[in-house]
This record gives sequence, structure tokens and C-alpha cells, in this order.
Amino acid sequence: MGGQNSQDSILERRSLVWNDDGIVAPAVPDTFYDAETYKGKFFTRGCRGMIESIQVYCQGDGADVLTLWYSPHPCLGPVGAVSILPAAGWAWQDFPVEAMWNYDSLFIWVYEAEANVDWAYDTELPYDGHESGDAGATWADMAIRPFIRVVYTGETPGDVPVSGIINNIQIPNVSSVSQHLQDRPIPINLLSDLLLPFNGVGHVDLIIVRVQAAAGSEQTHVMVECDGRAGFYINYLALNDYGVVATTPGVTLTAYAVGGVCTVVLTKKFEFRRILRVRVFNTVGAQTLDAFACPTFLT
Repeated sequence: MGGQNSQDSILERRSLVWNDDGIVAPAVPDTFYDAETYKGKFFTRGCRGMIESIQVYCQGDGADVLTLWYSPHPCLGPVGAVSILPAAGWAWQDFPVEAMWNYDSLFIWVYEAEANVDWAYDTELPYDGHESGDAGATWADMAIRPFIRVVYTGETPGDVPVSGIINNIQIPNVSSVSQHLQDRPIPINLLSDLLLPFNGVGHVDLIIVRVQAAAGSEQTHVMVECDGRAGFYINYLALNDYGVVATTPGVTLTAYAVGGVCTVVLTKKFEFRRILRVRVFNTVGAQTLDAFACPTFLT
């Protein structure tokens, strides 16, 4: 018997994680959302393993997109994302994942649902719904059960939960595709995103921001905003006044001139749980900027 238990513990477990009313296609659900976003479902335990797919009971028109984001728990940014074009008619639609999930819990939410996408839920116990009114910064519980399931090809049997995912990112991670732009016009007196926001969980330790030659270029402020808070915010003039030069570690001023080209290179590590933005602001005329950043995301 002991040998058999040991054998069972190492065999692959193929399973379906779900909490809904067991609806079967093509039944029309009693309640459903029309193009609703930032509502999700939280599975709190037993989710580590090889995810084959996520399923949503939904319908569409074969053209409009439904996108899911998922993470270990609410208030984290997305660790993964999947999109499909739901077909017409109610059914359990598959969002292929085919990737290892290294966490004991799993939170899945609807990030995008275009106009002709409907997805189902009910208001029966046990509830596991959550909603956000601030694009995922905070989440409130809902008395609903979203019809979202997870298909495992290798769910692990009773692992010790993975911890330390916020303050000590030692779990396998992967660098994302970097962002690089040139000749970005920035208006006067408006805090503006220089790069597209980085949504997820991770860190960035290389950011380069260059303002091109123009009157007042040195007064352009550079901001690195982590989860809505300024982790770095200063202009080139102040950096020069503080004595930052081309050899200063962490924050390096590789070029500086009044009314000329100014470049700052940030190799300081900025960590974020949900979203990181590289932003700029100036009060002396419109400016033109170039930028580069390369984040590392938790996965």
C-alpha cells in the first residue's frame, strides 16, 4: 500500500478546476454580462501544475475579442494573458495556455470583452467573484460565480504553497520584449506616458530617456511610476546640480547641456506589482524625446 501511495504521488493528475452550475452547451445561462470587464474568479488553493487551458462559458460573433489576464491573486498585475474570438452560440470556449503555473492560487479576470461578447455567471453559493473599478489597482468581492474553469494536464498533488512572490522574486521569470521609441513629441504642462505602460509583476533595471536639443530641454522631468507611486521624479537640471555625471552609478547623466541633448540612464532596480510607467513632464515648451526600457516579468 505504501508503494502504491508513493507511485500515485508522482503520477500526472489531469483535472478540471471549476465552481459553477455545470451548464452544458448550447444552454443559455440565466445571467450573463455583455462586454463586461474587470470582473474575475479566484481559486485560492491547489492550482499549481501544468495548465492546458482556461475555459469561459461565453458567446461572441467570431470577430470580437475576449481577453483574460491571470495572476496568483487579486491586486497583482497579470502574469499571463490569453485571447480568443468566441464563436456564435453559448459554449465552453477554450483559451489555450499550455504552460506551467508555479503558484498555489490562481486569479483570472476579464481584461477585454468587445461589444458582441457575452460571458456567463450566476449568484449561487459558494461565491468567488471579484470586481475592480480602478483598472485592477484594488478588488472587491462579489456575490457571484463567474463561469470560468481551468483545465490541467498535470496538476500537482498537495504541494507546499509557493511564497515570497512579491518581495523575493526567485521563481522562474522571463524578460519581456523591450520598448524603444524615437522622436516622441511631448506637450507642455502635461504629465505624459513616454512608453506604453508595463502591466504585470516584476522589475526593470534599465531605462534610458533622452530629450532632444530645444529651449528648456534640461528642465524636462523624468518619472518612473511604480503601481501609481513615483519611484523616481527629477529633471536633468537638478541631476546636474546634484553632481550626477557619466560615471555616477545607478543614475547616470551621460549627456547634459542647457538647451541641448540631455540623457539619463537608470540602472537602479524599480520593482512593481501591477504596473510601471515611464513618464515625462516639462513646463518650458514642448519637447521631443527618445526612450528605451527592458523589464523582467514574473511568469
